[in-house]
Amino acid sequence: MFDDLIRELKRLEQPTAVSIQLALDEDGYLGRACSHPECGAAFKVEFSDWRDKVADEAVHCPICGFVAEATEWNTPEQAEQIRSVALRHVHGQLNAAMARGLRRQKPKRQGFMTVSWSYKPGSTPAIVTAEASEVMTQKSTCEVCGCRYASVGAAFFCPACGHNSAISMFRGAVDTVRATLAKLDEIKAVLERDSGGDVAEDSARHICENNLARLVAAFQRFAEAHYDALGVEAKPVPRRNLFQNLHESSEVWRRVVGWSYEDLIGANSLARLQVYFQQRHALSHNDGIVDELYLQRSGDPTYGLGQRLVVRAGAVADAAGLVTSLAEAMAARLGDA
Repeated sequence: MFDDLIRELKRLEQPTAVSIQLALDEDGYLGRACSHPECGAAFKVEFSDWRDKVADEAVHCPICGFVAEATEWNTPEQAEQIRSVALRHVHGQLNAAMARGLRRQKPKRQGFMTVSWSYKPGSTPAIVTAEASEVMTQKSTCEVCGCRYASVGAAFFCPACGHNSAISMFRGAVDTVRATLAKLDEIKAVLERDSGGDVAEDSARHICENNLARLVAAFQRFAEAHYDALGVEAKPVPRRNLFQNLHESSEVWRRVVGWSYEDLIGANSLARLQVYFQQRHALSHNDGIVDELYLQRSGDPTYGLGQRLVVRAGAVADAAGLVTSLAEAMAARLGDA
């Protein structure tokens, strides 16, 4: 009776195509996730562009630029759905093989005993449907190949061709921050209703801090892209994360092209922006606790040693305006206005 089962097991050793439909969001975008262990960023690609423009052998993460084959970008929910569908297929094949064997097996009488075989199919694994991930707040179209994709916050690489679109993405990142701040009171009201005031306040604080970090990251990529595009011979190779440091990177620009950040936006605006950049640094590297380095580099008299930074929506909005002014002045000087 096990002949059918053995044959089925041998067939299962061979590759088998099983059709799986992954969910798209309401705009027809397919959820994806970076497979690099240090990134894991969630993003989406318009499905027809994923099918027609993204190469099977090379997909680029919009956030970190990591490249891998198209099969390596499933979200955790999609991976679970694929696993469930595969198990369901195998389960069904084994059930059918056992049923065929039992139909050919006749009971055998041995003395006072009758021996027969029975098989009760186990419960079929439920298919876990991959829900479309939350609507991404920033959509982009690659200026080189036209691939449409979306991410939470700024994305800098086209999934299809890998083009670094940091220059064109900067304004989109700032717009996303401003749109998020505009909805902050609404978000707090919903959270307070559902989870209480403490959760609402804590969430609002994290949103403000994350958006401040997003502004600094967007400016960093913007400045890096402009610096890389400079046609200046023997320009110094910038150290990692140079453009997160306003003082140091301003000096590099002065040596290479003859102007500094202060020349572009004035000393007062640059001083305010310096505070916000140093707050981002303290939040990322010191959990927001004020240390000697923060006090020295920011010149911020608001806090004392050991205090914890408090980032309000108004401060993030001010930072967005300042960093936009600086970026636009840089673009004008570099002929990219």
